[in-house]
Amino acid sequence: MQDQTNTVYFAQAFHHGEAEQHSYVVAIGQRAVVEALARAEHARLRGAYGMAIYRTRPDVAAQDHFRLVGYLSSDMGEKWTCSQPDEEQAA
Repeated sequence: MQDQTNTVYFAQAFHHGEAEQHSYVVAIGQRAVVEALARAEHARLRGAYGMAIYRTRPDVAAQDHFRLVGYLSSDMGEKWTCSQPDEEQAA
């Protein structure tokens, strides 16, 4: 189980799931708030962007220490996967 005091969540929007295209951070904070804001932004954009929700720790390089915890696909129906090993394997 993740220590909630040492955990940060963030949501990132990807144009039709394409990381090379326009993307931006939607929200950073506690999981429930980040998920709610990601759902609201996803609805506002009407399927043009997929929303990835990640977990990380404060004060670390997020690109090295992140975990995908949720994804709302764009209207193209892509699936987003995490390239990081399972936490149990990394430990």
